[in-house]
Amino acid sequence: MHAVIDTNVLIYDTFSDNPFHENGRRLLESLDKWYIPALVLQEYLWFFKREKKPLQTAKKMIEWYISDPRFRGLEMSHEIIIHALKILQDYNRSLSHINDAIILSHAVLKGFPLATFDVKLRKLAQTVDIKVLPEHIG
Repeated sequence: MHAVIDTNVLIYDTFSDNPFHENGRRLLESLDKWYIPALVLQEYLWFFKREKKPLQTAKKMIEWYISDPRFRGLEMSHEIIIHALKILQDYNRSLSHINDAIILSHAVLKGFPLATFDVKLRKLAQTVDIKVLPEHIG
């Protein structure tokens, strides 16, 4: 199975002191391909910055994920942006949700499931008929 990966999955997988670490790890291990949008990698790095984690650790982790044979990078495009804006408009969401809409747009336009633990994003994905992984959380 494969999925578009949301940022929280990588964060949970990375930090063993996170209470959801095992959930993130199990989810990634269950997939044979990880479709990771460039935006997710950027958000992941912003997490390291916000938490004052060392640059070297962030670089090591990014390199680890992208060197894994399951990794497939997804680039940003104008089609993705337009689709994300349409999702926000169609479902009456504000621009503050643009990153989630961009990540979801990758899943919609590829026809892939979305891997996330974000409750609001999961609901929106289900509203637009995208399968969400894991099937149940918490």
